[in-house]
Amino acid sequence: MWVVAALDAVWPAVRPVLCLHENVATGAADGYARVRRRPALTLLHLGPGLANGLANLHNARRARSPVVNLVGDMATWHRANDPPLNSPLESLAGAVSAEVVVVKGGGASAATSGSSCSHGSSSSQLAAAVAGALGHAEVATTGLGGEVVTVIIPHDLSWEPPPPPPPPQQPPASSAAHPPQASASASAPSAATSLAAQQQQERAAAAAALEEFVRDCADALRRHAPATAPAAAGSNSSTAGSSSVSASGVRRGAALYLGGGALLAEGGALHAAGQVAAATGATLLCEGAFARADRGAGLPALRRLPYFPHEAAAELARYGCVVLVDAQPPVANFGYRGAPGKLLLPDGDAHAGGGGSVADAASGSATGAPTAPAQPEVWEFDTHALRAAGWDAASTLKRLVAALGPAAAGVQPGVNCRGVFAAPRRPPLPPSCIDSSSDGIAGGSSSGGLTAAELCVVVAALQPEGCVVVDESLTSGGSYWEASKGCPPFTHLTLTGGAIGSGPPLALGAALALLQQQAQEAHTQQATPAAAAAAGGGASPGGGRSRSRRVINLQADGSAMYSLQALWSQAREALPVTTLICANCSYAILKVEAARQRLPRAGAATRALTDLSSPAVDWVALAAGMGVPGERVGSAAALAAALRRALAVQGPFLIQADLAT
Repeated sequence: MWVVAALDAVWPAVRPVLCLHENVATGAADGYARVRRRPALTLLHLGPGLANGLANLHNARRARSPVVNLVGDMATWHRANDPPLNSPLESLAGAVSAEVVVVKGGGASAATSGSSCSHGSSSSQLAAAVAGALGHAEVATTGLGGEVVTVIIPHDLSWEPPPPPPPPQQPPASSAAHPPQASASASAPSAATSLAAQQQQERAAAAAALEEFVRDCADALRRHAPATAPAAAGSNSSTAGSSSVSASGVRRGAALYLGGGALLAEGGALHAAGQVAAATGATLLCEGAFARADRGAGLPALRRLPYFPHEAAAELARYGCVVLVDAQPPVANFGYRGAPGKLLLPDGDAHAGGGGSVADAASGSATGAPTAPAQPEVWEFDTHALRAAGWDAASTLKRLVAALGPAAAGVQPGVNCRGVFAAPRRPPLPPSCIDSSSDGIAGGSSSGGLTAAELCVVVAALQPEGCVVVDESLTSGGSYWEASKGCPPFTHLTLTGGAIGSGPPLALGAALALLQQQAQEAHTQQATPAAAAAAGGGASPGGGRSRSRRVINLQADGSAMYSLQALWSQAREALPVTTLICANCSYAILKVEAARQRLPRAGAATRALTDLSSPAVDWVALAAGMGVPGERVGSAAALAAALRRALAVQGPFLIQADLAT
């Protein structure tokens, strides 16, 4: 409670938002960090409180979201008594944190289970610990390269007063009066200067190695470019002849496999990737479980890697060259019998550039060919190598554009982009929606009920420009990706770590981020209206304007039950969130998994563990109990009418869409 009381001193600079479950708080912090690209702070109570939030902290870690957790612990003198809420807090935090900072008496620093665990010497370390945690969490957040950091604060150290300010620094004594002291004081800046110079040299060396790697990668893309691609004309005959050819004699092209900051419009990463693709004929692939992708008209159209391993491996096998930018080499979500684990390098030894260090990146590029004809040539811009050089995804892709020359640098969306950038094209509403007067659960589609495909089309047809779509639709949203590719620009968030129950909390955090961004833009416009007008009046990262932006949560019903308390926080904060419950009354993903693994026909036990229809969940009633108005629909026409109304209200709204099964 001392930390809670301390928030009064920093309000409203730090805005507290009450969440009714820790997994809502941690998921909201993840959503805020993904949209705002600044650290979010959670305040949790002891080990059980942190444990309640671990699932969405796991998703945040996979998303590389900058999140700082402040976790209260037992008083230092009471922990040894093993009170009821005592737990191995450091171990719990280490499961999801890049760094765990423990403020307590005495101690040095140690490392545990892959995460750094630092110990402060007293409560005077608390401010420095939190500041350091924020700095660690914010690493490379110009993209999505942050970390989850946890600061553990014992109860007794939270009530101690802050340390007194340091005494004013005395002017340096003259060297004549105090030659020994002057010599000693001169040595400290010298050591600091020497360290800075060494770090600068190391960064320059890393950048030089990567510059060479970029040039070699550009040559590889030229080799694999179709003869009709603009960049292919710049390749010499010997280079062009070394490209990968399939067994049927068809030349295999290239793909850019993008993740993290490479999927962001702001900063130019996504635009540069589109220029590379247009110049070389490469396909733009993205991670299947991406943290954030800016999508829509005027932005490059992305091909999403399939979920299941056989399909994903087959997609990757189509290419003779794959370039990874800010993405881990793809692996299967589970180990299936007879299916690959590593999707890009199933046999383990295919050529990869940039794997693990800058030195590996520079030396790997020299090999230039896969070890087996069926495997692509792989070029990986390793995240650690980029960080060592001071690069991010945007600067890497822009350098790749420069290395490809005018063929890439001259690409303009809608002019000479060869169809890489999406044209503005919303899908038409289903025929049953032509008469939009249908209301409530009544009304019927051509199939006699609302299908998942119709739901996806209706959302894509009506979603507003600049919205944030939080997508935890799972099996129900399979066709939304294709349906929404030509929509007005928007931001798309997905489930990154597979821990379901992330959608409503992500939507909560995303909406808070939009409101803060809107307030900041309004303040900027009031302070410097001319500058704001010149900047375009507040363009959002997704391509729209943050004013009137809305969050749409495409939400599977089973997953929503994990974190429905987020609706209460959305109502309390009057946030512009439309939650669309895909109500198939089933854990359908488990049924799909059972079919994929060819399990025996479902018996009574299997049906009991995958069915949600007895009793059926009344989502409109649940939402009303949380202070969120809602509607229930059962047809495409009714959904379209309800969605129009939901998008027009100022606060949160829930639609229960009963899907035909």
